[in-house]
Amino acid sequence: MTERQWPTREEWQAKAEYSVRTLCTRWERLPHDARFITAEEEAEALAWALEAAKRLRPPLTAEINRLRVLVPDRPAAGRARVRWWLDLSEEKERVANDLSALEDIRRTVARAAREKAWDTVGGQLGRLYRHQRRIMLDGGLDELCERLNARAVEVAARRDAEAVRLEQKAIEREVARRATDEAWEKELEWRARVEQPRVTRISSGYGE
Repeated sequence: MTERQWPTREEWQAKAEYSVRTLCTRWERLPHDARFITAEEEAEALAWALEAAKRLRPPLTAEINRLRVLVPDRPAAGRARVRWWLDLSEEKERVANDLSALEDIRRTVARAAREKAWDTVGGQLGRLYRHQRRIMLDGGLDELCERLNARAVEVAARRDAEAVRLEQKAIEREVARRATDEAWEKELEWRARVEQPRVTRISSGYGE
């Protein structure tokens, strides 16, 4: 059996930062209840989202209805729809894909508005803006989309900054810990247990 090559104390100390960074992602260090938006900012974002959901529904429904006319034989759901989809021409498949995406956006936005999930509404508006910009222009939703996206970027930046701060603090603690004799002794004890694992004998229960 090949003897395990353990790092020297200096090498072990030098890997303190690597150990911290690979133990978990920096975002896993954030408290589960951490919030990076004020109550006022959240109320403002929610107002934008609810207004956007209200203004989005008419043009979105109009486009959904227009596309449904182009695929009148589309089954409601299930295996029948899958079989129908496989037989579509390239043009009809494009229509069916657009229709399915818009129906999903309408459902998601309506649910997010009920649940007061302003960031989800913003994400769906961004999805529309990337792929169905005409609806956004017709509905006059561009400005609301930009506001919600900017707010989401701000919140994400605060979250990332705090995650970086907590990770750096953890690195500093680990570097300081590994510089102590006590930590090195514990490391050597752990290595010894790895090299000589305890074997537990299990009795068969016969003649013993």
